[in-house]
Amino acid sequence: MPEPVDCATVIGQDVIIKGEITVEKGLRVDGQIEGAVTTKGKVHVGKSGLLSAEVNGGSVTVEGKVKGNITASDRVTLEATSNVTGDLTATKLVVNEGASFSGKVNVGPDAVKGATPAEKGAVPAAVAARLGNQTAGNGKH
Repeated sequence: MPEPVDCATVIGQDVIIKGEITVEKGLRVDGQIEGAVTTKGKVHVGKSGLLSAEVNGGSVTVEGKVKGNITASDRVTLEATSNVTGDLTATKLVVNEGASFSGKVNVGPDAVKGATPAEKGAVPAAVAARLGNQTAGNGKH
């Protein structure tokens, strides 16, 4: 089990959050989040974690379930127990045997240039959609 040291904030199994979460250093999620997660640090979705959210982080590790797009300025790691539905954008991608993934992948050193809302201060696509911005999420500018 990874050390929780690099995740300063922990959302426990009994926690359900609906809305936007922004943390500076990192986040471990063992509960449920519906909305958006943004951090420059690490996002770790534990085995019991269930996200229906846009996830934007420095690095993202998924052991649980994520339904939503994931953007990481460094790497995305899909563990054997992960189940991800949504598009991935990252500099590096690690997929372990047994992982379940459905979506588009954009990986490489140039993949996240101009695409990381966590560093640009942009509004995540899920939030923009709720605000009525019809251009968010379709990739056209």
